[in-house]
Amino acid sequence: MEKPADLIRQGRSEEVWKRYCGFLDITLEQFMDIQERLLLEQLQLMGRSELGRTIMGEHPPQSVQEFRERVPITTYEDYAFCLDERKEDLLPEKPVAWAHTSGRSGSYKWYPCTARSFAKIGEGVLAWLILSTTNQRGVVRLEPGDILVYNVASRPYMSGFGAMSLAELFEMRYVPTVEEMEQMSFQERIQAGFRMGMRTGIDVVGSISSVLVKIGDEFSKGASAKVSAAMLHPAVLARMGRAWVRSRLARRAILPRDLWRVKGIMVSGMDTDIYRDRIREYWGVEPTEGYGMTEGPATIAVQAWDRKGLYFLPDVSFLEFIPETEWTRWRADESYMPKTVLLNEVELGTRYEVVLTNFYGGPMMRYRLHDLVEFVRYRDEDEGIELPSMTFAGRVADLIDLANFTGLIDEKLIWQAIANTGIPHEEWAVRKELLGEHAGLHLYIELKEDVAAEDVAQRVHEQLMDLNPFYVDLVSFLEIRPMQVTVLRQGTFQRYTQKQMAAGVDVAHLKPRHMNAPDAVIADLLHAGDGTGG
Repeated sequence: MEKPADLIRQGRSEEVWKRYCGFLDITLEQFMDIQERLLLEQLQLMGRSELGRTIMGEHPPQSVQEFRERVPITTYEDYAFCLDERKEDLLPEKPVAWAHTSGRSGSYKWYPCTARSFAKIGEGVLAWLILSTTNQRGVVRLEPGDILVYNVASRPYMSGFGAMSLAELFEMRYVPTVEEMEQMSFQERIQAGFRMGMRTGIDVVGSISSVLVKIGDEFSKGASAKVSAAMLHPAVLARMGRAWVRSRLARRAILPRDLWRVKGIMVSGMDTDIYRDRIREYWGVEPTEGYGMTEGPATIAVQAWDRKGLYFLPDVSFLEFIPETEWTRWRADESYMPKTVLLNEVELGTRYEVVLTNFYGGPMMRYRLHDLVEFVRYRDEDEGIELPSMTFAGRVADLIDLANFTGLIDEKLIWQAIANTGIPHEEWAVRKELLGEHAGLHLYIELKEDVAAEDVAQRVHEQLMDLNPFYVDLVSFLEIRPMQVTVLRQGTFQRYTQKQMAAGVDVAHLKPRHMNAPDAVIADLLHAGDGTGG
């Protein structure tokens, strides 16, 4: 099969579009047919492996319906006996590499990447790349040799395998190179990419949203005015001169969009919607969001050229969705097996938890991602897209994701951090909020003795730094303390409980949940406690 770069050189870009972005041209029925065919192939493969038999029994299901009825919903713990020790003889297909991601409370989760899934990872990234650089169906603006600054974690994180797979599939010029990136820390890669980009130019940027905002913030505060020896290169001086003229005409500081005329920006992260307008202001183009994870593997959904919602790819993993009513019931009764719906059964305005089953010899079956999505359209009639599109609605209630590289923060971790401070306390609740310009943890806590809110915030923050290395990554790169504390008056939680009892609330809901309490509950706590912040 001819490589996509060669097709573009030959003027056959429509074939490139069809191969990598053609999923946006199919009907929902065709989407479901692809899902069913690949699932049934995967079930036969899984049935021949010890891992597959452990999960689904001796005889593999013969239909989608039987699969959904017989195979339980799983979590990483169901695979840990195999994956933590990387027991390849138990797997359905021999992996060519092992990726890991951050799990709960700072631990790693391991994932085996087969040769087929490795190739599919690059195809997903290329689809995202093509869509990020166009605003029209069928138009491929990507060119062989385009310069890509790709601010992602390197191998063995899945994002690093994504960079490697893309490099094998398409002739992008990475700045720095993939080999150089793997010798650098995350922060060093980011700094090197934009420093080298001053000389080479930049066509496409791939990053988490908060990184692009931080860079834009620094430029807006005059960071570009700092002189270094590297800036004396003629190409850099010329670039700076053009940027200075553009910024002077606009009567503002130099921004990244003055230095680089990027074709596209690929972004990920739960905070993308928060930062979207600022990214566009700083960088001059509308970012294109992608959705991926290690267990996907990698990219499983992207925005189209209109950037209004994300569309799932049909040939990466089998997709199921747990409606909010079902996972709420499951949360209260762990013995309950929640019902799922398929993509052709989703309803608008309902939140769903995503459940996936790998194709191409991957190990995961009916695997919970803890991600919540909400479908916003059944189809896009204006653009002629016949598939449902979705947006993020958050994480399942007992987990907090501050950024893609911080890992999932769970109740146990927060509880341990508070306990390690030695501060006597009655009760607490924590959730993710926008603290100034960046997302962070807001802890609402009732103390048993008088301690300043700022002191509590600093001490809990220090404990999180000790307990979770991924939290440290966020702090060191963004140079922020993503922690704010509101101290509630003594008796707050007691008064809240009394109010709930008077209202006849079920005993399971007398106290607010520790993680991600909704606005109404926080408002009730503040009203009951008249909290003071710090």
